[in-house]
Amino acid sequence: MVMDNRTNEENKNEQNSSIFITNFQNGENVNYSLVLIKGIITRCNANNQDKLLCSVTSEGVQRKSQWNVHNGEFKILLDLKKGENVVELEYTEQQRRTLILDYTPRKTNLRVTPVYIICQGHDGCFQSPPDVNNTIESACARIAIGSKLIQSITAEKLYESGVGRKTFQLEHEVNPKKPECIVFRSSLNVNKARKMKQAELWSHFGRELMLSDLGSNERKFLGFISCTRFKGTDVDKPMTHDEIVSLTEAYAALGGGGLALFGTACLYTWPSAVEDILPKFLDSTPVNTRRFMDDSGYRGTLGGCFATTLGSVFHELGHTFDLGHTKDGIMGRGFDNIDRVFIVGEKRPAIIKDTMNNYNGKPVQHSTVSLQRNISVTMNVAEPMRVLGPRSKTTLGNFASMTKSDIARRSPNVTPITRPSSVYSNITNRLSDSKRNINRSNGNDSVYWTRNCAVLLSYHRWFNNEYGRERQAITRYLKFDKNKMLILSTAGIRIVEVRDDANGMVLDSYEFTDLLPEKRFLVPFTFSPKTKVLTIVVEDDLGNVLKQTFAY
Repeated sequence: MVMDNRTNEENKNEQNSSIFITNFQNGENVNYSLVLIKGIITRCNANNQDKLLCSVTSEGVQRKSQWNVHNGEFKILLDLKKGENVVELEYTEQQRRTLILDYTPRKTNLRVTPVYIICQGHDGCFQSPPDVNNTIESACARIAIGSKLIQSITAEKLYESGVGRKTFQLEHEVNPKKPECIVFRSSLNVNKARKMKQAELWSHFGRELMLSDLGSNERKFLGFISCTRFKGTDVDKPMTHDEIVSLTEAYAALGGGGLALFGTACLYTWPSAVEDILPKFLDSTPVNTRRFMDDSGYRGTLGGCFATTLGSVFHELGHTFDLGHTKDGIMGRGFDNIDRVFIVGEKRPAIIKDTMNNYNGKPVQHSTVSLQRNISVTMNVAEPMRVLGPRSKTTLGNFASMTKSDIARRSPNVTPITRPSSVYSNITNRLSDSKRNINRSNGNDSVYWTRNCAVLLSYHRWFNNEYGRERQAITRYLKFDKNKMLILSTAGIRIVEVRDDANGMVLDSYEFTDLLPEKRFLVPFTFSPKTKVLTIVVEDDLGNVLKQTFAY
């Protein structure tokens, strides 16, 4: 071990060190590569000028970096190599701390697959200013970094929620022969794509991906469209988000089932290397709003565009993991503040209020994907109880639940869903403070999973080792009797959500996190009369998800 070679003086400095790491234990195992290390220095200079030096040694290679310390707080972003990584921190010669982390991806076939979609007739270069590298290779590098960031934030925010540092695996971690971002050449003509609405693009690319060699019920796709184009404007007055979107061709920010899909009009604001992440978040350069899309949460800066669009990807990917909308938090509008997760000190951006309305007082547009009919659903509650075998799928609208012939034969009915307006504020107060994440302000970054989201993800099949978990029970079933409002599960119920079918808003939720989960649950009928069509969402102990829409 590295620590055996240390001198007595070094060991003494570490014992007397005032450097404390607050979110990792020495020797901890992680299943993702890009880690955020947070901590405090109890004896530091008040002028905040001194830097924290960091060196990471893995496979005999050492990499060095330095990080800001503000009022004793520090955050470090490191890209780990597989196996043991020895992280050594130094703040003045007398203060040192060593942290050993082992990066080993989980053994699973369930993965998130980043893809860069190039339409027929398009060269694959995304829209950008002339001084920005917009090649296919640059796009893939930016998407790969963004995917790792989302994987890391997912884990960190679940850790803060108290359910453990869980996250999904990326394609290249499951299959090292695959690149970190796969280039997918679509047969859809670029001119046609630029005339299509985002729900049409989602539906088309979802089918095309599932009919391709990549098609698999073990993949959730994170897709980016290369030919997105902001047409430009001569208008100098500030525009609403809707007005900006109306000037953007092949735009998408839509997630659900097996695909989260995005346009690339702001990809030029994303970093292409780990060392560029913080500078990109901190970039206060104004967006050239006449020529390029401003999707910054009304901040008007390149850094704001990176934060809001990365946060939007984070939010929409959450929909592919069966999450609904929440009044606040990541599945509300809290994703705008994603830059605050990584920044310390005076440069940390102000919190964008997590409200239902944008700065112009208009309800914030936000979309997800909802299917109005079941497509190859493993189990339908109108039928007698059925056995759920291994790898069963109960998520409505999941591409993974369709066979290739299903996709070729039927087109799902995709409904864009607007962000809820303030009429829902009273209803969603039923998700009381006790149910929300108690540690939401952890690190003072205001980005958090609400309690229901954290619980649902913590048992999700994409977030757990599948071997020996969901395969162990061939005779498990999950049933909802809408006449009795009764849920039955042999594996045990972990969470029940009641959502407004019109927009996916979670109206109420019930979590069961004891060692032995409930086998039966009678859903209380206490919902607003404003909502006539509801969706019940149930997840069992094995990560099976049942969704059933009903009217009352």
